[in-house]
Amino acid sequence: MSVRRRVGLVLGVVAFGLGGVVLKTVADAGAFRTVTPHGFDGCTRIEGFTGSEDAVFDAATGLVLFSSQDFRSLEAEAPRDGTLFGWDPASSASPRAIAHDLGAPLHPHGLGLFVAPDGTRLLFVVNHPTRTSSVVESFELMEGPSLKHLRTFTAPEFISLNDVAPVGPEQFYVTIDAGTRAGTMARLAETFLRLPWSGLGYFDGTRAQVVASGMRYANGVAVSSDGATVFVSESTGRRLMAFSRDVTSGQLTLVAEQLTESGLDNLSIAPDGAVWVAAHPKMLDFLGHAKDPKHHSASQIFRAKLDVPNAKFPIDERALDDGAVISGSSVALPLPSGRVVVGSVFEPHALSCATSLGAN
Repeated sequence: MSVRRRVGLVLGVVAFGLGGVVLKTVADAGAFRTVTPHGFDGCTRIEGFTGSEDAVFDAATGLVLFSSQDFRSLEAEAPRDGTLFGWDPASSASPRAIAHDLGAPLHPHGLGLFVAPDGTRLLFVVNHPTRTSSVVESFELMEGPSLKHLRTFTAPEFISLNDVAPVGPEQFYVTIDAGTRAGTMARLAETFLRLPWSGLGYFDGTRAQVVASGMRYANGVAVSSDGATVFVSESTGRRLMAFSRDVTSGQLTLVAEQLTESGLDNLSIAPDGAVWVAAHPKMLDFLGHAKDPKHHSASQIFRAKLDVPNAKFPIDERALDDGAVISGSSVALPLPSGRVVVGSVFEPHALSCATSLGAN
């Protein structure tokens, strides 16, 4: 065989392989999936902010606390200040901004609420001071409500943070959604080749360490009410994972995982211990929605309950939308009343949905 033919053969094999990778990536991103909407019929809009990327429930006040940030402006490197909102689900009033004394711009992402034994409520917030930097802020939730800034947590491991789950007054788990810096070619390759370079960090009050690695865009994190189990979701990896937790060292052991067909976002723990997950069933549409608000992105809500004895994690779809009701769902927060609050990364509204959200 001539050299020219050998080179042509090698190039053909490489092109075929790359084509296969691209096709699999597109298929796994849900490009060929059909969306049949259901489950969002009993929902009403919560308006008054742009983006409700994450939400937590404060039982002491009965308020839902929202993390609101115009992420399109952040990506355009012309960021508008973000805001934390409080909303009373028992009232018809609009959400109200919560004052804070951070003394610097707040660009909030994931939220986590820790209630100390004496009843002190501490709100942990992933903050992006710039497009390419991440820290965790802690606040004491005061009457009003208002937020008193306590501490800014930084660490070399905090390359690109997404969500936070506190387990103590200065201890928390945090998802490191990428192992490369934003705005670099390495980040582009990591994202679109779905390289397993992200993971979960743990801050023990003094230092940070990576306690779980090899993930593909680790996104949401939540801790069970007894502190014994840590749940993590992947976006490009599409997995929901449960880890048993050593409460002394913070180290984790994987006990169950469930692969889905969707890019998973934030996690919330229901009063019955179930994990509620917001998801993006068509990830390429979500990327289009990130650039253009007129481009709808499908939304999906799951409920999962860990089966510890059998090391299983069965997952049940509760609602699915083509983006007409809400695009790019980011969080599904179950309330004690039975209603479920659904937030979105970019939309100018969230949803308050009827009891059980589409369950039969």
